[in-house]
Amino acid sequence: MKLPPGATGFTPQSGAQADLRAFTAVCHHAAHAIDATVTGVTPAGVTPNFHTVDIADAQHHISVLRHTTLPFIAFARPHANGDVMLTFVDHPGLAVALTNLTDAQALTAEQLQTSLSQVDLSAFSQHEHNQITYWRPTTIGELLFNFWD
Repeated sequence: MKLPPGATGFTPQSGAQADLRAFTAVCHHAAHAIDATVTGVTPAGVTPNFHTVDIADAQHHISVLRHTTLPFIAFARPHANGDVMLTFVDHPGLAVALTNLTDAQALTAEQLQTSLSQVDLSAFSQHEHNQITYWRPTTIGELLFNFWD
């Protein structure tokens, strides 16, 4: 897999950042499609570099993560404030609902657990490589969805 520049969140992109309002609306529609509801929304900031929309049904609670500059979506177990470790999970039904409503790619837990040693980072700027050296992510998920400041 080759990751595009901006994956760390430290390279300015020429395109627009992901619109939280639009992403939240998409999540409401996707949640409805699987008989669930949106229970919370947390915008990206200096940290984290992703928007979070929490979705719950009678048996499950899941966080949908949307990278702010790249069209990537991931699913994780909800995390407590201050917790910087994410546990990525799969939710095929929600992935289908979301990808039918947006151009973003839903990444699987397996893809997100892929070691960075198996990833092509050649498109990254020196600044992004410096951030990787400093923060030391070991997987695609740790690099794409991070709490670096």
